[in-house]
Amino acid sequence: MPASKRPTIRKLAVYAVAAAFFLVAKPQPLLFACGATLAIAGEALRVWACGHLRKNQTVVKSGPYAHVKNPLYLGTFLILIGIVLASSDPKPGSTNRILMTACFPFVLGVFFFYYLPHKFRVEGGRLRRLFGEEWNAYDQAVPGFIPSPWPRVAAEGQWSAEAFRRNHEVGWVVAIPLALALIGIRFFFELPW
Repeated sequence: MPASKRPTIRKLAVYAVAAAFFLVAKPQPLLFACGATLAIAGEALRVWACGHLRKNQTVVKSGPYAHVKNPLYLGTFLILIGIVLASSDPKPGSTNRILMTACFPFVLGVFFFYYLPHKFRVEGGRLRRLFGEEWNAYDQAVPGFIPSPWPRVAAEGQWSAEAFRRNHEVGWVVAIPLALALIGIRFFFELPW
C-alpha cells in the first residue's frame, strides 16, 4: 500500500466527520439534488485531473491543469459542499440544521486555513525543487484554486486511463455515488438513530 493511502489520524478524522454527516442526514429533495450535482461534478473534475496527473514526472499543463493549479483540491471542495447540501434539512429547529451550521463552518475553516495552505506550501516547494523555473512560470500563470475560464498555459498531454488508475481515484468513483445513495436512503426511510 502506498504511504499516501495508509490510514492516518487526519484521514480517520475525515472518515469520522463523513460518518457523522450520514448519521444526521435529513435530505430534502431540492437540496439533495443540488448537493448531489455538486458532489458528482467535483468527482468528475477529480477524474479528469487524475487522468492527466503524472506525479513528479513533469509540470502537468493539460486538462484542468491548464485552468487551475489544484483541480484535485477544487474537486474535493465541491464534493464536500455537495455532501453537506445533500444531507441538509434547512427547517428551523431541526437538529440536522443546528449540527450542519455548527460543524460545517468549522470543516470549511480547517479546509481553507489549514489543509489548503499546508498542501500548497508542501507541494509548491516540492515542485519548485523538482522543476525549477518551469514550475515558477506555471505557478505565476495559472490560478491556484479558482479556475480560469480559458487555458492559462499551452496544454501538453492528454487524458490517460493508466494515469487515472495509477492515481488511485477509482475507489472514489464508487464511494461518492454510494455515499449519495446512502444519504438519499435517509429521505425514504427514517432510520432509528
